[in-house]
Amino acid sequence: MQTDKITKASRKPDLTVLHAEYERSVQNCYRQERITTQDNTRFCRWAGQTDDGRKWSSSRADIKEIFPWRGASDTRIPLADSICNDLVDLEVTAWARSVLRCGPTELNDVSAATTASTLMRWVQQQMAGEIEAEVELLSQWRHHYGLSIAFVGWCQESGTRVQAITMDDLAGISQQAPAGSLAAELPALVANPEAEDQAAELWVAQVGIEKREALRIVRELRETGRATMQVPIILKNRPVVLALKPWEDIVFPPETVRLQDARVIFRREMLNEVQVRQRVTDMGWDEGWVDEVCQHSGRMTPAIQPTTVTGEFSEVDSTQNLLEVVWAYARQLRDDGLTQITCTVFSPAVKDKFAFHEPLGYAHGKYPFVEFKREHAARRLIDSRGVPEICATWQHEVKVQRDAVADITSLTTVPPLLVSKRLGFVSRLGPAVQVQVTRQDDLAFMQPPARQPATAWELVQDVRLQADDYFGRANTGIPPVKTQLKQQRMINQWLAAWREVFDQAFVLAIQFISADEISRITGSPDVESLDPQNARYDFHLSFNVAEMDSDLTMKRLETISTAVVPLDAAGVIDRSKLVRMILQAIAPESAEELVTDVQGASQQIYNGVKSEIQGMMLGFEANYTDASNDPTAPMKMQFAQQLLQSNPAAQQAAQSNPAFQQLLQKYIQNLQMGVMQQQNKQIGRIGVAPREAAPVEPSPEEAPSQ
Repeated sequence: MQTDKITKASRKPDLTVLHAEYERSVQNCYRQERITTQDNTRFCRWAGQTDDGRKWSSSRADIKEIFPWRGASDTRIPLADSICNDLVDLEVTAWARSVLRCGPTELNDVSAATTASTLMRWVQQQMAGEIEAEVELLSQWRHHYGLSIAFVGWCQESGTRVQAITMDDLAGISQQAPAGSLAAELPALVANPEAEDQAAELWVAQVGIEKREALRIVRELRETGRATMQVPIILKNRPVVLALKPWEDIVFPPETVRLQDARVIFRREMLNEVQVRQRVTDMGWDEGWVDEVCQHSGRMTPAIQPTTVTGEFSEVDSTQNLLEVVWAYARQLRDDGLTQITCTVFSPAVKDKFAFHEPLGYAHGKYPFVEFKREHAARRLIDSRGVPEICATWQHEVKVQRDAVADITSLTTVPPLLVSKRLGFVSRLGPAVQVQVTRQDDLAFMQPPARQPATAWELVQDVRLQADDYFGRANTGIPPVKTQLKQQRMINQWLAAWREVFDQAFVLAIQFISADEISRITGSPDVESLDPQNARYDFHLSFNVAEMDSDLTMKRLETISTAVVPLDAAGVIDRSKLVRMILQAIAPESAEELVTDVQGASQQIYNGVKSEIQGMMLGFEANYTDASNDPTAPMKMQFAQQLLQSNPAAQQAAQSNPAFQQLLQKYIQNLQMGVMQQQNKQIGRIGVAPREAAPVEPSPEEAPSQ
């Protein structure tokens, strides 16, 4: 018998257990003190802080004496913030410049992998307008708190648009309708004032609009021959990726090691009343639950305090007009022994009702979440540390040295005065100020403490070197190879999580997009192999940190082009991929637009040769290329031979048309010169002429279509 009621599938949720588990997850995972400390460290916040970076007694009512004196240096040192932003810059750039590839897991899936890749690129384009902000948030929270989580779901949003309809349109509809049906009689019913009510009823049945609206359309069509109507359309039908802030947007049991193995996961939403009521229609939420929840505006889980960059919780109530809604996702065991992900929507403010409770229904059978851990020093998710937690003492040490240097500078510039007791104190001191004394030794500057600022700067540089070495930031005192290894490991972990995100998004795409639309998107008629229940594709997302150094990358590519490619007599190097790599190194933002696929490039060359031959048959001179710099000359020569051998009209013209013979001879000579120049370049590099390989006839699938 199951004792864990969370994992028992049922038609109605056990709200008592859900509320208790939610409170347990919040209290055991969410540590306000730990989060506040990390926020204060990164954003340089502390009690008594002033805008001018000085210590004043007026800002600290609880302290009578300011150390070392009023107006002493109290500067901000954003070391943790700087490290976080540098690492975020690296990860966001790696995400934007990474290459997503789809590979089959079985030999039979090779043909469908191309279709899957095309569909996945479409999915990326659909999310492109919104995902950039989520990418940065995921990276920011990953390094700030040590953990961030992505929610991967499917967004379906309907709307309407205005469409005009005329009597001619009705005539076309009636012609296509079966004879004797009411639809076939629709134009006559609309034109007959006495049949107005019947025509409106038919319109309601066909379109599903209100009868009052249907009557308006019928009358306008009869009187003017034209009317407008609201037509339902799908505004959004695509995957959505949202960044979730740990312990504020999402909580889970403290023993959780991997989200996919969690007993239950809670996702929090802060919604206004309009959004909650709208979901009664859009998502089928219980209306009675909504009415009761809306009475608890601004009531939040006490243990969870929303964090901000400013940290001023008391001055602004950011939750006054919001409602707390919790989505509980639990992996449950059914009576038949199978498992399912069940989704329940409830509110901590309402203990005895829920809004929604149904199986999630995603084909991949996973929780719609992917974790992004910053470090893997321990198994539990809550044990991953953020940058501020690690470098807090380093940042404080730098601050102490910086404040000390500023204070010593102040003491050196205007040292304290030694004043004779019989004179009292000097009330004013500054440049060109006259101070009256009775004896020469009545006033004297006190000797400042012996301290060398250079020592402080050495300590500061040593701390920064230690921080850069730990977090993989570039520093002249650290071997570049060591920095690159740390950065590459971080990027590999970052992109590995994104591969799981794209894998879930792909399964949702082939689940919720119709086969006809997938065929239109991919251009492939065979989409039956894309089975959402058994998707067998591996998505690879990779980025080489060394590519950030453009000079090094160009040197490597130049070496490949000048030293390796000339030795490739067997043709093992894919030159089209080499060209793509060079373009990505030079102009990554333009590579996607400039480079076509191999088949498309071959087709363009083939069509160009065919156009040249057709023009010469009509008496036009061919467009000759620079024979010394035409790497496509061998391919053009091969295509020209194929066209002349396979086209009887061209063969006849070559035998009977002197003008065509002359033009063709000059064109072939130009191509032959180009071929010879390419061979001479290779001989000049390696010193010998490689043995010519026997020509390989392309297969029917590989040959360009004619």
